[in-house]
Amino acid sequence: MPNGAASISACIVCRNEADRLGPCLDSVRWADEIVLLDLGSEDGSADVARAAGARVAHHAPVPIVETVRNVVAEAANGDWVLVVDPDERVSPGLASELRRLAARQDLDAVVVPRMNFDFGHPASSPLQRYEPQLRMYRRAAVSWPDFPNALPQVRDDRLARVEARDDLTLAHDRNRNIPEAIDRVRRYAPAQAQAMIDAGEVFSARRMLTTLAEKLYRHFVVSRALRDGVPGLMRAALLVAFHLYVWAAFWHQSGARRDTEDDRLLRGLDRALSPVRWIGALIGAFRR
Repeated sequence: MPNGAASISACIVCRNEADRLGPCLDSVRWADEIVLLDLGSEDGSADVARAAGARVAHHAPVPIVETVRNVVAEAANGDWVLVVDPDERVSPGLASELRRLAARQDLDAVVVPRMNFDFGHPASSPLQRYEPQLRMYRRAAVSWPDFPNALPQVRDDRLARVEARDDLTLAHDRNRNIPEAIDRVRRYAPAQAQAMIDAGEVFSARRMLTTLAEKLYRHFVVSRALRDGVPGLMRAALLVAFHLYVWAAFWHQSGARRDTEDDRLLRGLDRALSPVRWIGALIGAFRR
């Protein structure tokens, strides 16, 4: 690092991800330091990190990483914190761009395009291929929110956005297989539901159905998921299913109550589906 240049600390939170860490650590060797917060790993993750030159700190296990983002940042020494997960890799082009942006005094944070891979396949839609993620920030000016899947709030005039290009992406191996996808839902859905409750939100069937309809439209229609074949179908279905599980957990953790207004809405939807049931019965009769 040249004298006077801003330093960058790559900060990683990890639990039992030794099989992923190698490519992740290799992709951030350009940073001025690598700090890994190990959450009680039992698979040698900490040893893998040390062998790659990372400084390792320890913390008790937590279900989601957002709650300890600030902990690992406090262990860092750099002017800037680069947030990287074990299932992510910084492309060489993005590394160069981040180094350039860190030298600017008028910035507090940088949004990067994250390219999501599910079952080994990247999305063709820009919504998933270049998902904007705030991943580098000035340590003295920004802190990480505890809300699951939330990002820090930074003024637009203090924020830089990296151009959405394949050579400037943060590659994200989001779901390598079905068990990983299920585990992600199992950890994040209850935590996000609890955060909604803690924020004073109240469950209603109308809000749930509206949210799910929006997600269905976004991930299937706007993203044109079916252009990507079966991988696109599975990606969109998993994203919508995640939000269904969030709302299911929200309802259950709110007391699993049955509400008169919810009943009225859902019974109305049931009546609206009567023609569909009639058509299905008619098709069944013809088949017989």
